[in-house]
Amino acid sequence: MYTGLRIKVTVKKEFRQMINKINNEEAYFSDYVVHFSFLDKFTKIKRSDLIPTGTSAYMPTGWETGEYLNEQAIDGFERKIDMNTGVWTFQCCVKNYDKLIEHFFTDVLANIIVSAEHIESKFEEDNNSIMYKYIDGEIVRVK
Repeated sequence: MYTGLRIKVTVKKEFRQMINKINNEEAYFSDYVVHFSFLDKFTKIKRSDLIPTGTSAYMPTGWETGEYLNEQAIDGFERKIDMNTGVWTFQCCVKNYDKLIEHFFTDVLANIIVSAEHIESKFEEDNNSIMYKYIDGEIVRVK
């Protein structure tokens, strides 16, 4: 089963170029381990290279509009980063093997952002999403 992710965060200036290359599928997080050692554990997890570029085919209904192959993310979650402001948005879905998503939150996201507007995950079979906040340098599940 797949888990969908929707992210709107502000990336620290020193990580914007990395995110831009990853968004454009010119690089992976694993290409940056030599520069940012906190990425090491995450990049060793199977399928880590699918965040943020993973398929949207299994996204929950309502996260996209349009016909298959022409589907577009709604609510401003298309994959992009504003190099001036650092606002990074994306949505994707992955199989959450070895707690891939949790490692993305703790090992990657918590290290590269200064704030978060929206962090959401939704398991394919669940009715409701799980929401998170960025508090004191950590990604924390909202109860």
